[in-house]
Amino acid sequence: MKKKLKEFPWEVLIILLFLLMSITSCSRYTINFDEFFTMQWCRASRHDFFYEVLHDTSPFLYYFMIRPFAILTGQSIFMARLFSLAALFILFMIGATFIKKNHGSKSMFFYLFILYLSPFMLQKSTEIRMYVWASAFTLLAGVFCYKLFTSPSRKNWILFILCSLSSACTHYYAVLTMVFLYLGLLSYFIYTQNKKELKSWFLCSLTTIVAYIPLLLIAISQIRESNGGWIHEPTSRLAPLRELFYSEINRSEYLYLGVMVGLTLFSLFLLIHKKNVIYYWSFVCSCTIWGITGVGILSAELGKPIMLSRYLIMPVCLLFLGAGPVVRHINKYIILLLCLCFAVIGGIRYTASLETMQRDHTADTLEFAKRVH
Repeated sequence: MKKKLKEFPWEVLIILLFLLMSITSCSRYTINFDEFFTMQWCRASRHDFFYEVLHDTSPFLYYFMIRPFAILTGQSIFMARLFSLAALFILFMIGATFIKKNHGSKSMFFYLFILYLSPFMLQKSTEIRMYVWASAFTLLAGVFCYKLFTSPSRKNWILFILCSLSSACTHYYAVLTMVFLYLGLLSYFIYTQNKKELKSWFLCSLTTIVAYIPLLLIAISQIRESNGGWIHEPTSRLAPLRELFYSEINRSEYLYLGVMVGLTLFSLFLLIHKKNVIYYWSFVCSCTIWGITGVGILSAELGKPIMLSRYLIMPVCLLFLGAGPVVRHINKYIILLLCLCFAVIGGIRYTASLETMQRDHTADTLEFAKRVH
């Protein structure tokens, strides 16, 4: 009986439960400004669509993906929200295949609980926005980065480039995330004096840069046109990171931050102690969020805030992915306790997230839509 319980695909129950929660959220009668503008662009003429996308402050890939999907599904807001869940399914498959195969079931369950039941994922996974798709492409790049550390091959380099470019073409903060993965690979191949893979790295980087140059020119143009007035001075240096995990349980965000810091430090300890490349990969994935947060803090200190909480979703998800090799060394009862905490916080946050969405400028958006039409 015990063996049957262990072999039961519990991860399937987790994804079914989360999909049920998310689909009910997708059917809500609310809309915010970002969702409204995305749907407007999906309904616009081809000329207006290209103009608006190129003059927005986000890369183009998500809009190029959702526009044909929205047209095929009758411009349904409900179906457009389900499109975000498609990316969420990719995140699930990464856990159920890559993490489970390489790091065990315990690491997989931790990844699924902390990712799916995080306060930010319960809300962003059902918005008509690019953040979950950017996270999916980022984590796919993280998976192939792992394979380049453990079994480098031409195929893995090509797939890493494709996933990196897809991520970078979906959100500008994903570009920063990719920079850390590329630097992590470079540092490792220099340290190991692997000339063959160093040559591959330079070829890969050159290909990525050349392919990204057109988007970089568009990004510079978008930054010049935008004053960034929606990005306000944060209340504290770590406020954007804390805001990702706010819930109705007071100070629960510190549990997530404490876990993230602990995983980063533990990955460093295991790297020093065991000198295994998988812990180096874990450390690179973990440090990405802290590096990007540091860039945001420095920019704010210089007088130009550039960081919002939702911009950090991609590197945070990458940290959860990189935790796989580390979690397998943590006592199973500690992991079980953490997963129960995530479940309680996520359950409470789920009911409150619907109210949050209702308050998220829905009335203002509808009034604006009336004036537009």
